[in-house]
Amino acid sequence: MSEETPNTPPAVNEHGFPDNTPTADMAPEHQAAYWKHHARKHEQRAAQAPDAAELDSLRAAAKELADRKAAELSDAERLQEEKSAADDARTVAERERDEARAELLRMRVAADKGLTPAQAGRLQGSTKEELEADADELKKLFAPAASSTDTTRRPSTRTGSDVGPAKSVTTGEERYKARFGNT
Repeated sequence: MSEETPNTPPAVNEHGFPDNTPTADMAPEHQAAYWKHHARKHEQRAAQAPDAAELDSLRAAAKELADRKAAELSDAERLQEEKSAADDARTVAERERDEARAELLRMRVAADKGLTPAQAGRLQGSTKEELEADADELKKLFAPAASSTDTTRRPSTRTGSDVGPAKSVTTGEERYKARFGNT
């Protein structure tokens, strides 16, 4: 029988804790053995790691090796590496230039269409025509529902003969006193 009964304690490994058992389900002495085992494991790793002086000597050796390799390169190889580095730099510069041009075009279209910088960031397209069409669509989405010259406005819900434009709080107080007296 390989299954354990609920009253039987779990099998303990050579480190003093049961395998495949969550630490929360372990007995306190098994938990202590579990954490002690892992602490020892980490201490061994730390002891095997190089110290600062050893790291410095390894870095110096790596730099010396790189210098020797560079000195051993032929002129053609050296020129090829320089050309490759220049090509990489040119590619990066061209990409940044194209991104800057696209951003400038997006901002110009947004300014022409009366959009805010935040709205300009939402414009989609790669040509001026595409950006202008998108800007028009964006303006339609954020256009006010009804203009002030719209004659289809709802009638006022204010009623009564005493309702009029209030000029201030004091005016409202005076109208109240005139209507209801000092109560």
